[in-house]
This record gives sequence, structure tokens and C-alpha cells, in this order.
Amino acid sequence: MNITSTFTTHARIITLTAIVLIIPIQGCASSSTRSKADSKTAHPEIDPTLAYIQNRRSDAIKHYNTASALDLDGKPDEALEEYRRALELDDKLYAAWNNMGRILMSKGNYADAVSAYQIASGIEPTDPRPEFNIGIAYKEVGWAQESFDHFQLAIERDPTYLPALHGVIRSAEMLGLGDEQILEYIRSAQLRETNDQWKDYLSTQYYRVKALLEN
Repeated sequence: MNITSTFTTHARIITLTAIVLIIPIQGCASSSTRSKADSKTAHPEIDPTLAYIQNRRSDAIKHYNTASALDLDGKPDEALEEYRRALELDDKLYAAWNNMGRILMSKGNYADAVSAYQIASGIEPTDPRPEFNIGIAYKEVGWAQESFDHFQLAIERDPTYLPALHGVIRSAEMLGLGDEQILEYIRSAQLRETNDQWKDYLSTQYYRVKALLEN
């Protein structure tokens, strides 16, 4: 599988959003009894480009809301199509990219899922979730090192994000890694963990890494 394959939907979106519609301004002629300033106050000019962008974003949000409802109703194919329509109108909708990535991953389309998550990651560079999701996608296809790297990127964005801490510790175990950084991840997770099974697992990993460091 070529994880870096071109995400054709995004390329098509970029082409569409480059089009600018020029709308002529319609206005009323000024009365001889009004000043130009009064006329502008009564009939303020509207920037046609701004109006065009606002209308597209409004339509994009409608498609996004429809997609979300379909997603909740268990209709992933219909939801996916609506997310794509939303992104054709506004390709900066972070949640649409992230949700589309989740649906694609659930269908086993990991390459396009990663591409969608990467775009989401670029739009929201402080949110750990897209990088965490990329880590999950790589984990599913057995790419442990890439999975580990993206879990680390998620932690860099939010050191307290517990799902990413879980992910990086599991990946480290799969890779046989154990150093002071891994130990710090384990300590951080232990401070936040409430699930008894995870507590047991983290304790096991703590002693695994301590043993590696002592040998």
C-alpha cells in the first residue's frame, strides 16, 4: 500500500476553490436630496468576493451537518459523500477532514484516511487528535515505527493526551524500545489513568523499561 498516494479529492477541492465568481454590485441611484455619505450609509456596498466566500462556507456547513447526521445514523457511504461536498465548498473544515478520515479507516482505506488526517493536522496544528489518528492507521497496517512517531507528534502537541500516551507506550513495547523518554511517558500516563486494566499494563511496562535501563 502506498500511504503517500495522491488524495485526488483534495486536489479537486483546491481547483474548485481557486475559482472566484465576480458578482456585479447592484445599487440604487442617489436622490438629489441626499448626500453621498447618506447614500452609502443607507445602502452599504457589499464586497462580492467576501459574500461569495460566506455563501460557500454556509453551504459547506449545511453539507457537513447532513454528513454528521448520516454518520450518526450508521450510513457511512452517504456521510462520506456529504463530507466531500462540504470540502469542495470549504476545504478548511477541520472536523470534516477528521471525520472523513475516520470513515475511510473504518472501511479499510488506510492510505486515503492518512491523507485526510494529514490535512486535518495541517489545519489545526495544535490539536493532537489527527496525529494520534494517523498513528492508529499505521498501527492497523503493522507499521510500528511510523505509528510510534505519530503518537509522539500527538504528545508534543498535548503532553497530557492520554490516548496518545497509551499508543506510544504500546508501540514502544512492540518495537522493544525502552529509555528515559519512554519511562516519562509511562509516569505521565500513570498519573492520569483511571482504568484498572490500563493501570496494570502501565505498571508492567514501567518495570519492563526499568529492566532495560538497568542492564
